[in-house]
This record gives sequence, structure tokens and C-alpha cells, in this order.
Amino acid sequence: MYLSISDEERKRAIQHIVENVPRETLLQIYEEISRDPDWLILHHFGIGIEIRNLLRKGGFAWDDTILDREWEPITLEAVRTVIR
Repeated sequence: MYLSISDEERKRAIQHIVENVPRETLLQIYEEISRDPDWLILHHFGIGIEIRNLLRKGGFAWDDTILDREWEPITLEAVRTVIR
């Protein structure tokens, strides 16, 4: 079992989020993070589940441990991609 993902997989996952989560939603996430840097962590069972399910549906066959660890930094980078 792999306990990490490659840089290529990470880039593909970020792009998948950018392409499949409405821009308005990503901008709202940015606003929430700007007010509270722990916002994503606090929404592990909300937006976190949605993002993990989106990644699974997108063909990212990572185990639960990897998804739990990676969904937040991948989502944060997707948000940063949209606001640049």
C-alpha cells in the first residue's frame, strides 16, 4: 500500500477540483479560509466528504488514509489556482 501520492497525481487532483467545483464555491472557500485558516479542517465532515467523493468519482483510487490526509492541501491549492 502506498502512503503518499506522486506530484503528477496531486496536480491532476487539483485540476479535477478546479474543473468540477464551481468557481463561486472555490471563491467562497477562499473567503472562509481568509477569515479562519482552520476552516477546511473544521469542515472535514462537510466539504471534506464532498471533495473526497469527487476525487473518488474522478478515478483517484486512493485509500481512506491518503484521502483524509490529502483532500485539504489539494483543495487549498485548487482554491489558490482559481484566485491567481
